[in-house]
Amino acid sequence: MTTQAIRLRRPEWKEDIDDERVSVLIADHDGLARRMMQTALQDASEVVMVIAANDAREALELARYYRPTVLILDTALPPAGGAELIGKLKAVSEMRILTISATGDDQAALAALRAGAVGHVDKDVDPDTFVHLVLRAVAGEAIVPRRLTMSLLELLQELPDAGWRPLHSRLTTREWQIVELLADGASTQRIAECLVLEQTTVYSHVKSVLRKLGVHSRRDAVAAAERLRREEAMARKASNLVRVGSPTSLAPGGSSGDQTSRGRRPRAQQAAASRATLSLSQWEGQQ
Repeated sequence: MTTQAIRLRRPEWKEDIDDERVSVLIADHDGLARRMMQTALQDASEVVMVIAANDAREALELARYYRPTVLILDTALPPAGGAELIGKLKAVSEMRILTISATGDDQAALAALRAGAVGHVDKDVDPDTFVHLVLRAVAGEAIVPRRLTMSLLELLQELPDAGWRPLHSRLTTREWQIVELLADGASTQRIAECLVLEQTTVYSHVKSVLRKLGVHSRRDAVAAAERLRREEAMARKASNLVRVGSPTSLAPGGSSGDQTSRGRRPRAQQAAASRATLSLSQWEGQQ
């Protein structure tokens, strides 16, 4: 596990959690993992409700009905993976989304962070630390494994300092020009004057922008275009990331682990982490 185990006590960050108790939705197709996460969370005094979903359809239904405080989302959730679901879930409510995985798939974790997740946790974390990280996410903190930090910095550095249009985009150059004017509050007539176009042509371009971005208003188009600009810049950088080596387990039977930017961690460091971390499978065996 890439995040160091921390002893649970009454820290100051808990004051940032609302007086309202925390409700949690777990979306994971692995029944054993779901039960183990439920058991760990139900023991936390801050958590009042824990519900679980087996696939994307069920997760959407439960999210709409219960409006949970936080969603624990498996990056491999059927049918298309967790990252594909995040946009739909964010539209349902302002829940905080924390992804989990058992495979150490950094690309899936980065995709989820780009889509709106607030952090990622590997499944081989010990139960106390798992609960601790979930509550930190509820309190407003980003939960990012150390091994993803450099990749995120590289993605951030790739974002343009100014201007709307990425080098390769779903929107055309003209459509980005119109979005930029919409962001400035320009009317259809003003856009037509600035770009020397007929107003009917402007209407046509705006309609195309709304359709491509999947929104229904000009204000929503501006917000969606800004997200698209960031996502497309990040995606271009992410496509160039090279995965170094294979994940290193931090505990016997674990499935993922910490890596330095140059490969696996020193053997002594792995051994120390192995002694400090209790995998979910080991913990289940002790119950």
